[in-house]
Amino acid sequence: MNNGFIYPFFDALVRVMYYCNLVEFFKFLAKLCTGVLHKRSGGELSTQEIIRSCNIAIDIYQAFKFGLLFSLWVCEASGVFPKLVIYYLLFSNLFTYFYYHVWGSKYGQRVDRDTLNRKFLNSLLAISYYLLCYAYLYEIHYSQMIAWPDDLIDTTNAIFLSVANAFTLTYGGFSPLTQEIRMVFMSELINTFLFFTVIITNSIPNHAGKENK
Repeated sequence: MNNGFIYPFFDALVRVMYYCNLVEFFKFLAKLCTGVLHKRSGGELSTQEIIRSCNIAIDIYQAFKFGLLFSLWVCEASGVFPKLVIYYLLFSNLFTYFYYHVWGSKYGQRVDRDTLNRKFLNSLLAISYYLLCYAYLYEIHYSQMIAWPDDLIDTTNAIFLSVANAFTLTYGGFSPLTQEIRMVFMSELINTFLFFTVIITNSIPNHAGKENK
């Protein structure tokens, strides 16, 4: 056991979570469809075509998760199932960037200009998404556990609370009323810490030596 037993256990856990990640399912379907189309045409599937299909799948997944969040928000879905869905998407959102930018996936990472910029853009979208997810949770699921300024519970206040909590700004009249909502507040702070101190630092484009030729 050259690496002891804690690291192998955690590494195996990460690999299990990889297969439970919805974005990987989208990418799998994209590669499967691309492979079927090439078999019908009699051509060979190139690495560039696989990358292209995966990028399209990631974009579709981005649209899907934002669309799902806004649909739940507009419908004011407050049941247990919608809340679990949002928590899963929050976890998936964080795990994806942890796996590819910190832990190190089994796939080689390209370092060309477009890939670096795309990675940076996706990271910004991921941060925006988790801020909106917490705003949705505050307004729809935990509104009665929070003291709101002037007792005004609306989307603008919920987004302000999410941003203020994430960046440790003044709460401006908001305050948690229960231990449960304090735990939710802390989870958002941890998400922010992980994104900005670990993940984003590995996602900012560095174009040194990668000029277009």
